[in-house]
Amino acid sequence: MQTEPVIEARNLRKWYPVHRHRLASLLGRREPEFVKAVDGVNLAIGAGEILGLVGESGSGKSTTGMTLLKLHAPTGGDISFQGLGLLANETRSVRLAFRRQAQIVFQNPYEALNPRYTVAQSVGEPLAIHFRGQPALQREMLLRAMQRAGLLPAASYLERYPHQLSGGQLQRVAIARAISVEPRFLVADEPVSMLDVSIRAGILNLLRHFASDLRMAILYISHDLSTMRHVCTTIAVMYLGRIIETGPADTVLDAPLHPYTRALVGAVPVMGGRRTRPHTKLVGALPDAIRLPRGCRFHPRCPQAMEVCRVQEPVLQRAATDHDVACHLHGSLPMS
Repeated sequence: MQTEPVIEARNLRKWYPVHRHRLASLLGRREPEFVKAVDGVNLAIGAGEILGLVGESGSGKSTTGMTLLKLHAPTGGDISFQGLGLLANETRSVRLAFRRQAQIVFQNPYEALNPRYTVAQSVGEPLAIHFRGQPALQREMLLRAMQRAGLLPAASYLERYPHQLSGGQLQRVAIARAISVEPRFLVADEPVSMLDVSIRAGILNLLRHFASDLRMAILYISHDLSTMRHVCTTIAVMYLGRIIETGPADTVLDAPLHPYTRALVGAVPVMGGRRTRPHTKLVGALPDAIRLPRGCRFHPRCPQAMEVCRVQEPVLQRAATDHDVACHLHGSLPMS
């Protein structure tokens, strides 16, 4: 029996208006223009699941995470959290509950933490907001969060400042702050990209622990497919604001269907220097997100583009069991 998703987005959009120069208006260019950073995204994350969102820089990954958290106001679509709508007829109590139960770990721990705050102040700040007037409970939850984040012994870190900690320790503090209020949904936005390789595995293991033992729903955003195999249960590939392939992590990484996904997988280095997977070379960079290509958004760079790709945009369809792809090269099965 499939459980209800912790968080679900349907046709989620985040468009940024382009502010034109006055000269453009004088020349008659009056059509409004938008950067379509997120343009019709559908996803669902259940308790204990880690969904990996991958794509090149500029594909809309981080904007998707920020919009799901409502740190960016959605332009359109629907978001539901534990069955309750967050956009249509949202009540104040629903909004406050969501703020406590949805948290984020940012990419750069050096910028995410206030240099004037001690570790105790940084980790304790959300507790002071959401558990006001309960100092004993705040202290208990603070220490529990630090222990779960691997800051042991917790008491030895409480009075330290960010400049007294290493990069790995700083990221663990940022993680402790995010999980201090014991959220149901966590966005991890490139959480290991600025850390040494030697300590990345420890951070990724924390995320796996949060999902398996604490039953969090986690959105893991990265451009590094090698870490996704280690941590994710499901992978969604994003290109120019849309999800173009999704499925179980091993399926997507071992048998990618979309030419873009195959190019990403083929670019991952192979141990020993021997290539065991085909390499697809992409030509050019991401097109302009304001003036999107007609038809398939990937066709200007796709080595297998057909005429239909230039005129008709593919939709995400079931190509195999639990494996969906938006590509004219693949037939579709009925969606269950």
